[in-house]
Amino acid sequence: MEIQKIDSYLKSGDFLEETVNQLVKDFLMVGVNFDIEKQVKNYKYLFDFTFHLINTLNERNPKTILTLLYRIDLPEEKVKEEMKKTKLSFTEMLSEMIVKRELQKIIIKDYYSNTENR
Repeated sequence: MEIQKIDSYLKSGDFLEETVNQLVKDFLMVGVNFDIEKQVKNYKYLFDFTFHLINTLNERNPKTILTLLYRIDLPEEKVKEEMKKTKLSFTEMLSEMIVKRELQKIIIKDYYSNTENR
């Protein structure tokens, strides 16, 4: 899925609740509580929350981040590649990539659950 398409969903706020639920589920699967307010109003807040959590994990238990990347199907190579291109800090970039990957999974799931697309 094209990154521009993902960005349009971010701007519109579509699938926000589903993305939060997916993040909660996947973080919990690696033993991390993604304890965010249930009424997330926009992706900016979600990025900020994710950033603070990833930043804490990076300081305290960086191996958990690798497990999380595997869990959400975000290859290390892709992260390394993005790191070469971005001006963001490592944890900012990683937080953005994680949220976008989770949103992408929701969009794909929605697409294929629609009978018109089968």
